[in-house]
Amino acid sequence: MENIEIKKLGIIAGSESLPRHVVDAAKKQNIEFVLIGLTGQTSEELYKDIEYQTFQLHSISKIIKKLNDEGVSHVVFAGRVKRTSISKLLLDVKGAKLFASIMRNGINDNSLLTTIVNFFENEGFTVLPAEYIAQDIVVRSGHITKTKPSKEAWEDIKKGTKILKGIAEFDVGQALVIQEGLVLGVEAAEGTDRLIERCGGIQQKEEHGAILIKVSKPDQDKRVDLPCIGINTVKELHKNGLIGVAIEAGSALIIDEKATVEEADRLGIFIFGI
Repeated sequence: MENIEIKKLGIIAGSESLPRHVVDAAKKQNIEFVLIGLTGQTSEELYKDIEYQTFQLHSISKIIKKLNDEGVSHVVFAGRVKRTSISKLLLDVKGAKLFASIMRNGINDNSLLTTIVNFFENEGFTVLPAEYIAQDIVVRSGHITKTKPSKEAWEDIKKGTKILKGIAEFDVGQALVIQEGLVLGVEAAEGTDRLIERCGGIQQKEEHGAILIKVSKPDQDKRVDLPCIGINTVKELHKNGLIGVAIEAGSALIIDEKATVEEADRLGIFIFGI
């Protein structure tokens, strides 16, 4: 990736472990950073060793002021953020401005995220993808685990990938579960773990196991919300009887690859970069 001079990095942390991975990568590279937590969203137990301030999701003015006061030049959005009803948000001045932009541009996932990114860039920050800082998290192509997909699984991977790419224009989701050519479920607002749980209960036990497939959307803003898996994904697959995951190489993320692959191999779960 192109080298960029980062005066100071702002890491806006949602839930799960991706923000922590970005924090650790910034530390290793001696990149000065400030961590911004989001009330009810950030996984606080992961940051007990770091001083940071938490803001309400709607306190956009306060977040931007904090970033400016800290001398932040670049921002990374990392981690999952649960959708919140707009009617329940007490928007501040900049929050209201952002909300107006969102309503103009649309509230589907792609438009929403791109609008938020553009809003922060218009405030003077450069938004970077998480993988610019944590470069070891990008999925590589081919067999990632010792466990490999069977011939039947490979047919499901090809069909499932084609289906996901076909429905991408509707901004439905980035993942589905498929078994023997039958789609058991498509990811909705519940997220990947709940998709796995839902489909694990309806798969046919006498057939070869179901497979999770995750791909990015054709018009995906690469700075935010790339498809992501990690060790918890592997555990959920095994717990619910799925046999593996195929995920898009170069356009998706795998958190803590070493630990994730070791756990997958231990459980007999395959990971394949498509």
